[in-house]
Amino acid sequence: MKIVICEDERYWHDALYAAIHKWAKNKKVEVKCDSFSSPQKLINYLSTNGEIDVLFLDISLGDEVIDGVAAARHIRKTGNRVPIIFVTVDSARAVDGYLVEAMGFLCKPIDEKRLSLFLDRIIRQKQNERTIPIMSETGVINVPQSEIVYVEIINHTIYYYTDKREISLRGTLAETLDLLGNENFVQVHRSYVVSKLKIKEIKATYPYSVSLAYGTEIKVLPVSRNFANRLMEMYADEVWEMMI
Repeated sequence: MKIVICEDERYWHDALYAAIHKWAKNKKVEVKCDSFSSPQKLINYLSTNGEIDVLFLDISLGDEVIDGVAAARHIRKTGNRVPIIFVTVDSARAVDGYLVEAMGFLCKPIDEKRLSLFLDRIIRQKQNERTIPIMSETGVINVPQSEIVYVEIINHTIYYYTDKREISLRGTLAETLDLLGNENFVQVHRSYVVSKLKIKEIKATYPYSVSLAYGTEIKVLPVSRNFANRLMEMYADEVWEMMI
C-alpha cells in the first residue's frame, strides 16, 4: 500500500507515521510511506508518481503560500483522483475538503480508531477491484468481485449469481468463503453468502431477511438466527464508517 504524508511539523508527521505503521502491523498490510514538508514538493512528486493509494494532507502548512487546500485543488485540476484525507487542528476547516472531494479528515491529535476506519475502507475499495478466478464446470472464469451478488450452495453445488451470469461448480461453502474473503462478503445462512456492496435493506425482526440489488431487481434472501446478529453488527459498522 502506497501512502504519502504532507506535513510540515515533525511532531505531527511522526505521530501520523507511527499510527499508520501500527495499523499496518495489526492488519498485516505492507505499506510504503513517502513524506513531504511542503505542498510544492508534493505537487512535483505527484506529477511523476501516479500510483498512490492515499494522501494525508495537512490543511495548514506553515508559512507556505500554497496551503493544503490550495494544493488539493491543484491536484484535482490535474485529474489526479487520489483519495485525500486532510489532517487539521481545526475541524471547522474540514468543510473545505468537500470542495476537492476529500475522503475525510483527521483531527490532531491523531485518532487511531478513525485512522483505521479510513485505511480499512481504502483496502476494501482496492479489493473491490480485484478479479476472482472461478473454476466452473466449463473452465476458469475470471469474474470482477464487484459483479458478484450472492452465492448459494445446493447439494454440494455452488452457484454464483452475478450481475451478468450464473456460474455453477462443485465445492463447499467453506472453500467459497476462503476464495471470496470476508472483507466484502458475509454469510447470512448455511446456504447463502452475500456481497456487502449489494445489500439494500436488512429486515431486523424475525423472520430475518436481506434484500440485494440484483440487476434491475431486488433479491430477498432469508437470514438465519445464527447469522443475524453478526449481520446487524457488520451493517452498523458500515453505517458508522460512511458517517466519518
